[in-house]
Amino acid sequence: MTQRPPSLRREIVVGYSVILLASLTLFAGITYAILRQSLARTGTQSLRQTAMAAEQLMVMPGTPRVEVREERIPSAVGDVETLRRRTQLATGQVVDIVVARTDAMEKKALRAFSVIALFLIPLTGLAAALAGWSVANRLLQPLNRLVAASREIGIAALDRRVDEPEHPAELRELAQAYNGMLGRLQRAVEALRRFTADASHELRTPLTAIRGTAEVALARPRSAEELRDTLGEMLEETRSMLTLVEDLLTLARSEEASVHLPVGPVDLVPILRDVQDIGEALAGGKPIGVTLDAPESLVVRGAAGPLRRLFLNLVSNAVKFTEAGEVAVTVLPPGDEEGYVEVEVRDTGTGIAPAELHRVFDRFYRADAARERSGGTGLGLAIARMIVDQHGGDIRAESTPGAGSTFTVRLPLAARRLVAEPV
Repeated sequence: MTQRPPSLRREIVVGYSVILLASLTLFAGITYAILRQSLARTGTQSLRQTAMAAEQLMVMPGTPRVEVREERIPSAVGDVETLRRRTQLATGQVVDIVVARTDAMEKKALRAFSVIALFLIPLTGLAAALAGWSVANRLLQPLNRLVAASREIGIAALDRRVDEPEHPAELRELAQAYNGMLGRLQRAVEALRRFTADASHELRTPLTAIRGTAEVALARPRSAEELRDTLGEMLEETRSMLTLVEDLLTLARSEEASVHLPVGPVDLVPILRDVQDIGEALAGGKPIGVTLDAPESLVVRGAAGPLRRLFLNLVSNAVKFTEAGEVAVTVLPPGDEEGYVEVEVRDTGTGIAPAELHRVFDRFYRADAARERSGGTGLGLAIARMIVDQHGGDIRAESTPGAGSTFTVRLPLAARRLVAEPV
């Protein structure tokens, strides 16, 4: 059986009491030694004063003194102190005075002090232990509540929080740190639940399609050409699922952990040119022009890979929902706020209804049937917002149904100090 370790309350009380008793004992010992020496000096001084008083009675006033000698005489009686005072007068006479005293009063005083010390030191130690126990109980009561609350909080009750005591400050900081940990756990569990729910919901359709295609193919004999077409359909659905899973994992990682981007000076213009080329390729046979209006160089502070994915998501989304017209990527002139630059991605597509505009950055958002049939995962804009947040920037959307949509991204320039925040 494992022995239970001593409690913090006991450690505090025992340690406090031992230190106090040791301090009191040391103080009593030093005081005893000082008192003994002081009483001895006082006794000797009283002998001298007595001898001087006797001498004054024996010598005529005004008689000059030639020599005065004092010496202590060993006593054979016991604890008796004897002092001899010999004074030679100018008249030739010698006055010899011997006085003695016992140390009974000194011993009595020292004995009384010892009795008082032996009585008061343990009594003081006991009172200190009781007071320490009471103070420890009062100070550790918030900690006991924290322990009790920790035992009650489970995976289904991560929204609960422990009380934060006003004092002491250390326990208040502990409760705040514990509540912060619960908040992070709650966000991680909710992210995992959302990931599971979203993945199961979105993967159900392609898995059902793959299963249906396979069952139809196995229902009767098929030619090689038909089997190739069936496998092609299944491969397309598999690619769609892989894209969906990759996007879901990207979002889940950003929510479950502190993501710190390797930020640094990045020239944004080559990234935008690359995205423009890809946008033209995605347009295919559509009568769509993908244009770029940007300076020769534009250095922002960020990570090249995520920034490329950010603008590629915006441009590919614009191309996907534009049947004719153009997709224009424009670096806007500097605004009122220094240290930031704005990049605008504008299309002439179908647009988004005002009632749906606030949801465009939600995961799996699709505003209409056309978007449902687009083949996308519905995660592109959610990932775009995540990347912008990681860069300490901002993204906003404006749209007019039938006229197109405009997405404006605000990013910090390289001259501005930026710290990647956890998402």
